[in-house]
Amino acid sequence: MATKWICEKRLFKDTWIRNLSSDCRMQISDGSVPGLYLRYSPKTHNISFYLICLIRMTGQQKNLFLGRLNDYENVEQIKEKARCWRQTIIEGGNPMETQREIIKAQVIAESKKRKFESLFYEYMEKYSTLYKKQRTIDSNWTEYRLYLKDIFGDMYVEDIEEQHVMDAYAVWVKKTSFSTANKTLSLLSSWWDWCESYKYLPRRSNPCKYVKKGSNEKFHPTVLDLDGYKKLFHWLNVGQENGGRNHPRLFRTVKVLALTGCRASEITDLEIDEVMLDEKKIHLKDSKTGARDVPLADAAIKELREAMEETKDLHSKYVFPGLKDPNRPIDNIRKAFEWALKKAGLPHMRLHDLRHSFITMGANMGESMNAMKDAAGHSRITTTEMYTHLTHAQTFVAVNHITEAICE
Repeated sequence: MATKWICEKRLFKDTWIRNLSSDCRMQISDGSVPGLYLRYSPKTHNISFYLICLIRMTGQQKNLFLGRLNDYENVEQIKEKARCWRQTIIEGGNPMETQREIIKAQVIAESKKRKFESLFYEYMEKYSTLYKKQRTIDSNWTEYRLYLKDIFGDMYVEDIEEQHVMDAYAVWVKKTSFSTANKTLSLLSSWWDWCESYKYLPRRSNPCKYVKKGSNEKFHPTVLDLDGYKKLFHWLNVGQENGGRNHPRLFRTVKVLALTGCRASEITDLEIDEVMLDEKKIHLKDSKTGARDVPLADAAIKELREAMEETKDLHSKYVFPGLKDPNRPIDNIRKAFEWALKKAGLPHMRLHDLRHSFITMGANMGESMNAMKDAAGHSRITTTEMYTHLTHAQTFVAVNHITEAICE
């Protein structure tokens, strides 16, 4: 037997619609919006809404499905949707096609909605591995882990705004320094530009470009004179014999660093196949300025030869293997350096100050600035000049020479 239908017309209200119940199937038309009606199913108790209208483009009458009662907060929202669809039809459009376009746009937008963490990994894979050196890549991962992940990791990229970046920069400065904060901001800016290229973010939307950067107070390095070098090397030699908890390999690494004027990472990461003792040089496959040769003095050759002899049984590719893992380069040589400085009664120094001292010593001895530029591996001589620091005594002599000439 066919299910009985009840058809009637009644102004839609939330009160009676939400309490609607019947043993019969019902179709009820609304009195305020032409063509709007609902259907009630006694079997499922579902209430569905439709709009009956004539599509001018096709000349066909359609029952357009507006949705179910639970899809809306109230009946007024259903009426408003019905009115909008009627207006679209009056203007010659097809509301179903419009609805499909809206849904399609929402799906596309949702598929492009990515979190910072996933896009940062993609950036490192697609961009950094192609255009950055391994040392820079390692540094970027450290900056991400320490400074970017906690702030932006779970954020959707489209939700990141200028205020978030400015607040993050303030946190980084407070936590570290202006220089570290500026490096992290530069990485974030590079990542943002990459996102714009892949259309994850709109063009010219990078907020990093508008963050005002600060700068640290100008640092004045401590530079060793000849007497300071002698004191330092005496205690580095003592440290190799008995440096407390410091391994002898740490002291030898510092000695080679001081004897070559290299950057710390160029010596700690030095590989055996980069050392050419017969040619009296180190051929660095990668450095800050690219591949380069470092000339070796006899004292440096002696230390390197002994270092490789001592570690040959470890079968490591590094001249100075790690103390715990020979497959990794040595690290934390600063402890041995600080031990020797303290014993020698020398002031606090950075490891990089040994590089300043090496270049300054050469300049003060009258060595050619071009020769010192090549030895240091600088691409420009102006960089080498920034590393030179005349001693107080030499400055005093220069001033005397000037005043004597004036007073003659």
